Amino acid sequence: MYKLYWAPGSAAMAPQAVLEEIGAAYEPVRVDLVAREHEQGAYKRLNPNSRIPTLVDGDFVIFETAAICQYLSDKHNMLSPPLGTQARGRHMQWLTYMTNTVQAHCTDWFHPDWTFADDTDKQAALKTEAERKLYRTFDVLNDGIGPQAPHMLGEPFTLCDIYLAMLTRWSRYFERPMWRWANIERVVGATYTRPAFQRMMQKQGIAWAEHWGK
Repeated sequence: MYKLYWAPGSAAMAPQAVLEEIGAAYEPVRVDLVAREHEQGAYKRLNPNSRIPTLVDGDFVIFETAAICQYLSDKHNMLSPPLGTQARGRHMQWLTYMTNTVQAHCTDWFHPDWTFADDTDKQAALKTEAERKLYRTFDVLNDGIGPQAPHMLGEPFTLCDIYLAMLTRWSRYFERPMWRWANIERVVGATYTRPAFQRMMQKQGIAWAEHWGK
């Protein structure tokens, strides 16, 4: 059985939704961020970066959200196009873009203090710049999806859709959340209504907030 270390609404949303999609048995282990359990020795031995999530598969430990998702997808032969295909290349393009570019800007927006610990003016400037960059990434994602695609890669549904839905929920704090982009709204709406995604949200005790509202 897998063991997933998680916290509500965190980057653990995506791997937990993947686990629900593939139907694998797993033990969710909640990490108390308020008590800073993620910075304590037991958890840091699993994840030296003190970040959420971490997946344990027997003796194998893996961290980084996109890596966990792809590991589970490959192991269960679900939610990713076949190796060696152009569809797989496009899948890896968008997954890498979302984690290396979009999520990185999200980190600057939510945690500018990580870069400028004691300078509130620089923190505010970084947050403003991060939001500007994020809107550009939303344009790129929206254009990449196109006006007709039911999912991020067209067909089939993949873990890229799950990742996009997680990022879209985070964007609810922005002046222009991601659902203001029509193609993103369409494909994320399809992901949000999937039973596996709903189960993940129920188990984490979180709601979508304002847009879909349930």
